[in-house]
Amino acid sequence: MEMIIGIILIALTVTFLMVGMKFNKEDEQVQERISGLSQRETKKHSTRQKQMESSFEQRVLFPLAQMIFDKTQSFIPLSSKSWVKTKLIQAGYQKPQYPKIFLGIQLLCTIVLFGVLFSFIALFGKINGMLGFAIAVVFGLVGYGLPVLWLIQQSQKRQDGIQKSLADFLDLLVICVEAGLALDVAINKITSLKSVKTSAYLREELNRYTRDVGFGRARKDALLDMAERTGVDDFNTIINAIIQSYEMGTSVAHTLRVQSDSLRVKRLAKAEEKANKIPVKMVIPIYVFLFPAIFVCIFGPIGMIMLEAVMKIFNNVKLGA
Repeated sequence: MEMIIGIILIALTVTFLMVGMKFNKEDEQVQERISGLSQRETKKHSTRQKQMESSFEQRVLFPLAQMIFDKTQSFIPLSSKSWVKTKLIQAGYQKPQYPKIFLGIQLLCTIVLFGVLFSFIALFGKINGMLGFAIAVVFGLVGYGLPVLWLIQQSQKRQDGIQKSLADFLDLLVICVEAGLALDVAINKITSLKSVKTSAYLREELNRYTRDVGFGRARKDALLDMAERTGVDDFNTIINAIIQSYEMGTSVAHTLRVQSDSLRVKRLAKAEEKANKIPVKMVIPIYVFLFPAIFVCIFGPIGMIMLEAVMKIFNNVKLGA
């Protein structure tokens, strides 16, 4: 009898343990589901918060521009796409989605200016249909051309910054290479020194070159890509000279010294050319602003005296009459 009661108690104990483990497992599964849902909601909230904290361009304008480009990309010539991509790279916008965004913004500006002006003329204007349509087309062309002008200005600004700091950078590179440093180490050394006054655009390109070479890319390919990204003719000449020096086995320091001297001569020649153009450029401001003031100062008193004399003569004639 006692044995039977013991067996029953053991069976009940095992049963309660199994039931408790089952409920505990279900509770753990419920807790995991709740924690997963909470983490998912937290991720959604953080993503939404990041989207709300981003700028208007990233939230609205850029996605809209990409959508417009996706709808109309078949109508855009390949030459235009290639030119825009090259100019964006030269302007420092090197991400792959930037050409789509730019072309979309360009089409958006064209549509907005044309549509708004045409609607305004059609609703409130007193201009006939063909003339209003022509004016709207002109404004649409202006909207198409404004982003292009901005892109050309940005790329030219970046190229001018690189061109101005190229001579100083090349002098420092010659000193480092002649001191015994390798080309990659010398470039990394120059870009890492904060005391060196190098253009931010040139420093950005050199940092990218150092990063590409550090990732295992061939020096020649990295140099050619850097020259293509800048679009500066003098920089391209220097890069080609360095590559040729490595391929021919000549001294890189001597090549850099020759290029540095040549660049200094070109820089001096450009400065003299700009100085010689100054008198020609000053002709129009002198004729428009300086000569009228001189004429007023010289002939103004004479004209007043002559006017007073003529008035006296007329008064005497009237009194004599």
